[in-house]
Amino acid sequence: MTLDTRARATADKLLDKFGKSITLTSIVEGSYDPATGDMGAGTTTSTTHTAIIKDYNGIDFISGVVQAGDRKIMIAALGAPTPQPADKVTINSEVYQVIAVRYIWSGELPALYELQVRK
Repeated sequence: MTLDTRARATADKLLDKFGKSITLTSIVEGSYDPATGDMGAGTTTSTTHTAIIKDYNGIDFISGVVQAGDRKIMIAALGAPTPQPADKVTINSEVYQVIAVRYIWSGELPALYELQVRK
């Protein structure tokens, strides 16, 4: 097991121990059909993760702009799909939109995804 792999596994274990359950919903747009001129139906994929959820303070932000009510969410990269802006995060039945994603690396592999989310 490489150091990168161990760091990713450690991040996953710590989040499982101290985190809170969230649902990450990714929406993949359908493909364009030139014969009909329509976009095909998109697909939605939901995955459950354990995350650390924090409010922003000071100048600790990702996208350059933090609005009142924005939250910071950290999820382990191990086994998680790569979050994208416009994905949705559900916390206690409150739905947030992903505004920005930052990778926290362990060598050449991401260990954590840090999301800035907004209602």
